[in-house]
Amino acid sequence: MAEFNFIEAYKLLQPAVDRGIVDARKAGFDQIVKGLTWSQIVDLSRLAFGLPYEAAVYTEWFQKPLHDADPHFFVAQDAAEAGRIAVLILRHFVAQGNTSTTAALLALASSYAGKRSALDNGELVTRSRDVIAASSKKAAMTAPSTKIAIPKAADHSTKKTELANGFDAPRTAAFAETVVQDLRAGSEAAITALSDAYLALRQDNLRLAEEIDMLWWHVGDWSNALDVPRTSISRESVGLVSGVDLGAMVKFSPGPYGAYGILKQSLGKEGEKTTSLVEAVAGLDASQLARLKLDRAPDVFPVLTALRLASADRDWADQFAKMAPDAAGEKLTHLELATQAFRERVSMTNVGLV
Repeated sequence: MAEFNFIEAYKLLQPAVDRGIVDARKAGFDQIVKGLTWSQIVDLSRLAFGLPYEAAVYTEWFQKPLHDADPHFFVAQDAAEAGRIAVLILRHFVAQGNTSTTAALLALASSYAGKRSALDNGELVTRSRDVIAASSKKAAMTAPSTKIAIPKAADHSTKKTELANGFDAPRTAAFAETVVQDLRAGSEAAITALSDAYLALRQDNLRLAEEIDMLWWHVGDWSNALDVPRTSISRESVGLVSGVDLGAMVKFSPGPYGAYGILKQSLGKEGEKTTSLVEAVAGLDASQLARLKLDRAPDVFPVLTALRLASADRDWADQFAKMAPDAAGEKLTHLELATQAFRERVSMTNVGLV
């Protein structure tokens, strides 16, 4: 993926803005991206998708760098501008090789199956989908190198001849040190290659193991989260529970791409029918809600937020509608809801909230 260019992306969103503002935003952006935690990136999703927020959460790590460059900037007074900057920061992390899949999955989870629009004309969600789709195209399991060996040692014949013709202690010590360093460098290179090969194969094996577990989950027709047969779960809720079940199996982001196919196969024709999140959660009893809830689920994840609220309060629907007005009444297919639940649950593991 091409390197993210903040100035270019910002000017596409704000083509008429003064150049001084662009430079100020870039200065703030550069400071913010240096030390963000995943928890703060979750908070940025709230701004990026125009969700309700508390300005005090952003004072030090987000507002201050931008305010230092532009004294007129305050998060509490300009939600739209804060959202534009937040969405561009998210796009920066989606474009980074080491953070791309985690950031992309987080953005997709925050978009509520693409029903929410980020403040960048759809670019964040589109690029995030591309990253997750590309992750499914990796080649078959293979080590980075077909042959791992200690590199050939350097030619020290000249120094050996010099020692043979005229021995002295300093020259001998220098020669010995050179040979030792050469051997050490070769050994370190071989160990690094071996470590890289091991890690690559380990990650592939973990991903394959997760996919096998998911296939057995499908064949066994058993909900790990609820510890009951999936056929015993209400029709309104089975898609949601299935997404949470599979998402909980993932330890290596973004999880097997085959998970989406497994969800589709497991739901069958029921997956094409529509429902709302409120209806799906209402189909679960108190004991089931208690098993599914995650107390640290942030409100950018509507499925997990609804489960958390419903497990604590029987009159949760009104509270949820205030926190996530765009998700409360939105209709999704059961497959879309299952996919959303899967992405949210994987994202919780990715950002260290479970």
